[in-house]
Amino acid sequence: MSVEIAEDGTVVAAGHPVDYATVYTWAVDNPEMITALVQDTKAFVTVVAAAEAAPVEQQQVAVREAFTAGRPQQPGVSWTP
Repeated sequence: MSVEIAEDGTVVAAGHPVDYATVYTWAVDNPEMITALVQDTKAFVTVVAAAEAAPVEQQQVAVREAFTAGRPQQPGVSWTP
């Protein structure tokens, strides 16, 4: 799976925007997905967990920050500032 942060700041996986609920599900129900995507799973999960209580408008920012904090693991995963 390729994951990209689009120019507008949206996280995109397999060509589709990734929302907070999806990322939270990955972190809680499918941690091997996160391990495959990022090098620092602790940093990733820490950001996602902190976002759980965040207002909805801040959750997309938290998704982007979580992927950035974790750093890419898999070849082909792209990241744009």
